[in-house]
Amino acid sequence: MNRLKAALAAAVILLATAQVEAASEPHPVPLLKFHRDCVIKAFELNYGSFQRQLQDLHVACMTDRAYIDWRSSLERAGYIDQLKNGKNKLVLAANVGAGAVISEGMRELASKKRYTATIKSPVQVVLNGDTSRSRNGYIETDVIRVRQSDRIVGYAIHAIRLNIKK
Repeated sequence: MNRLKAALAAAVILLATAQVEAASEPHPVPLLKFHRDCVIKAFELNYGSFQRQLQDLHVACMTDRAYIDWRSSLERAGYIDQLKNGKNKLVLAANVGAGAVISEGMRELASKKRYTATIKSPVQVVLNGDTSRSRNGYIETDVIRVRQSDRIVGYAIHAIRLNIKK
């Protein structure tokens, strides 16, 4: 019985500690985690299955508009052609730093007001695992609140902007 009481007391202390830590964070962890996970997924492409990977990204993370813009950006940068050409065996990846919310509030999107947070993160784009030739910069996303029936996490990327130093 004493062990049960001790275990229960420890669980209560852990729960209280987690609640205090969560309350001290200025922004909800799921928002920043969603941003980071989706940015990693946006760059996690390889020559063998990039079409499926892009579709998975669209379903899990992006609105239709953001997906079309992101795919166009990859095409303009020449990554899609390199991925299509199996001879190069391109594998694209990114190392993403901690994100910070740089603005947030209600914005008018398609005649509806939605909560929107703009999050900025440092990013290192890596081709074929060669970090010596990586390109560094920043990525910004506009993350909006959506119905959980559309996406279980309740967020979607509505815009994505990449600023890479050449």
